[in-house]
Amino acid sequence: MITAIISPYSFKGSILKLNDTINYAKEIKAKSLFLCDENFHATVAFIELCKKNKIKPIVGYRYKDKVFYAKNTNELYQLFEAYNSNNFENLNLEYIPSEEIYFAYYLPNQRYLYEIFSEFLEVKPVEKGVLKKIYCDLDVDEYKLSSNQTLPKAPENFLDLKVSNDEYERLKKEIQLVKEKDFVDYIYTIYEIVRTAENLKIKVGPGRGSAVGSLLAYKLGITKINPLKFDLMFERFLNPGRKDLPDIDLDIEDERRKELIEHLRRKFKFVYHISTFSNVGKKTLKKLAAQFKISSQKLEYLLNLPTHKSIHAAGIIISTEKINVPVKENVIEWDMNSLQKLGYIKFDILGLRTLTILSELEKKFGNVPEHDKKSYNLISKGYTTGIFQLDSFIGKRVSRLIKPDNINELSIVLSLNRPGPLNASIDKQYAEAKWKNKKILELDQLRETKGVLIYQEQIMKIAMELANLSAEESDLLRKAVAKKDKNLMEKLMNKFEKELSKKLSDNTVKEIIDVIKEFSEYAFNKSHAVAYAHITYYLSYFKTNFPKEFYKTLLKFDTSKKENVIFELQALGFNIRLPNINRINEKEKEFVIPLTLISGINEKIEIQIFQNGPYESFESFVEKNPELNFSIVESLIKVGAFDDLADSRRKLLEKLKEIRSGVNSQLLKISSKLFGKKIEYNYKPEQLWERCDMEHSILGFSITKPVKDFKNYLSPYAIAFSRNQKLATHIITKGGYATDGISTFKINAPDNTYTIINERKPKLINGLKKINYILNYIYSHKDIEKGNLYESVTFKRNGKKIKILKSRPLIDDYDIIIEEGT
Repeated sequence: MITAIISPYSFKGSILKLNDTINYAKEIKAKSLFLCDENFHATVAFIELCKKNKIKPIVGYRYKDKVFYAKNTNELYQLFEAYNSNNFENLNLEYIPSEEIYFAYYLPNQRYLYEIFSEFLEVKPVEKGVLKKIYCDLDVDEYKLSSNQTLPKAPENFLDLKVSNDEYERLKKEIQLVKEKDFVDYIYTIYEIVRTAENLKIKVGPGRGSAVGSLLAYKLGITKINPLKFDLMFERFLNPGRKDLPDIDLDIEDERRKELIEHLRRKFKFVYHISTFSNVGKKTLKKLAAQFKISSQKLEYLLNLPTHKSIHAAGIIISTEKINVPVKENVIEWDMNSLQKLGYIKFDILGLRTLTILSELEKKFGNVPEHDKKSYNLISKGYTTGIFQLDSFIGKRVSRLIKPDNINELSIVLSLNRPGPLNASIDKQYAEAKWKNKKILELDQLRETKGVLIYQEQIMKIAMELANLSAEESDLLRKAVAKKDKNLMEKLMNKFEKELSKKLSDNTVKEIIDVIKEFSEYAFNKSHAVAYAHITYYLSYFKTNFPKEFYKTLLKFDTSKKENVIFELQALGFNIRLPNINRINEKEKEFVIPLTLISGINEKIEIQIFQNGPYESFESFVEKNPELNFSIVESLIKVGAFDDLADSRRKLLEKLKEIRSGVNSQLLKISSKLFGKKIEYNYKPEQLWERCDMEHSILGFSITKPVKDFKNYLSPYAIAFSRNQKLATHIITKGGYATDGISTFKINAPDNTYTIINERKPKLINGLKKINYILNYIYSHKDIEKGNLYESVTFKRNGKKIKILKSRPLIDDYDIIIEEGT
């Protein structure tokens, strides 16, 4: 009987990892292996590993009661074609009846792991599936898979571009290298993708990655950042030593990515998505261990086994001619690595929600001016909710520390806002250099970053300009130091040090080498940072100048940070109003929560509700909206959308029950006769904290204050929350909710007044206390802002203590002192 292996990529419970299976085959001196999945996910890796280990690979496909197999490359392509068209009836290939094949799913002594994994995948394990003897002596030639992808052909005049005098030499060099590398058609394809998107008025990002350093990409309109203006390096993108294609990745608005790909398919004919696979991770392993009451160690073999296929978030394959790959529903069965090994060129088009939001705002308000000081001020205060790359709590802290005031410095903030630089305190080093002129290295190549090594390109510039290394050597040095490749680093560093010593003192050479070795692994791609900083700035501009429209657009496309939005609006002085079934004309500093934040209400339903209004009573609302789901109306009541029409939400909920009892439970279909009889309800209005509870159950936050007319003499809670800052707030609690007179939040504390220190584990102190923030350092007067009556800041200057009343810090390194006499 012939032996065939089923790989884990069949998702049939197999745990035959390819490497281990091939090693086992070598141990028992098997000369060939027969792969027989019901897909082709594992084909490329299987063939490659078999060849590497001098085992003959045989690829088959099981269809009903037959197993077809390919005797050569051409037949393998025929097998792909039959699979793609799901037409095996006319396939003229040799086959073996299924009953004559023994299908293996696991290695010896792995039955229990196989059964556990099968149960996890919800498939029934086979009775016999252990791989012992291997017999598959089929006459098969060597498979030679390769790419037959055909890119669109660039016109002869494609690179005939108009240039100014200062662009000529740079562009000439770039075009020459692109032609030498035979990359013209690749760049033309990217150009056509961008042009197609822009013709459809689909927002394309300003650029991504090292491609932003290419003047050619800028002149073609692929990127929107002039590399000459920002001193960006082409060599980081492409240099004579680079043999592979440089990545030119594109960002577009996520809502229209599918639309763009459909148009590209019409344009180029063959456009496919790429497969990607989810694997068993450590969390899954722990769950399995708990489920089967077995230690995680005994299940470790299951780590990294594939569990299901999905579609790569960005990558697509484009070809003007048909390609020899297995495809289902326009998705190639292979992953990115398999395709690249065969020579296929992928194109990354990533959908960004940020660009969807930006596109909406630009349609309403037009383009953004080059420099808006107020927009940088908002970032510098840490109000970065919804701001690209900076809306994390850590991003807010870095923004407050650095206080960027131009696009170059915003690029630096984005580069520093990563775990590596933050763990190495490079953000603080830069702040010291900026505000106190404490520079680490006085080099021209580090001037823009105040002597702090932040960008990868700075390493390359030091190597090229001071050590006379070639562009290729400089790029290799950057990679070697970042990846800690000792062999390559030692070879290049010796030359680097020798050349530096010809121009600089021994101390300076040592300083440069120490800095590069210490910080290069944290260095970031400047071209990428500059491009993304523009998106960050654009969003900050709209947020600063059109705040209400910004937040509404943000909430339209992203409700995941709705609580953050509400607190930040309050921190910026906006009065938040609950949703309302009647359209409200907002005042300048008012923000009405949109109905779309309620589950079940989309933009279409919200428009319908407003068009059916205005409403004079709850009954009139129900009459005019008979098709609304019961749960939606219940949610509207709980969030206070009827508060202007009724004094008790509880009373309205009771009315709703009465209405529901006589109709279909799914839909509110009410005849007007029902309201002909007046029903009296003797319910008292619910307490304020009960309203908080109702709102929180629907929205995830509360707007109603549990206690009226409360005055806070410390920092507003909304400021502490929005900026992720350890500040003190005076609050009063009632029924599990707290307020400072502006905001409301849930709290686990008895009813009382407190001073709360807002940190990861909030600290509660009974009563109102005076707070003094003792700064451990201060960079400038911008590190302090106006505070409340019982807040003060103390810091040292020239050895003297200075205390400023009614103030609070903008930075984070300080101690909180509770003063007596409150």
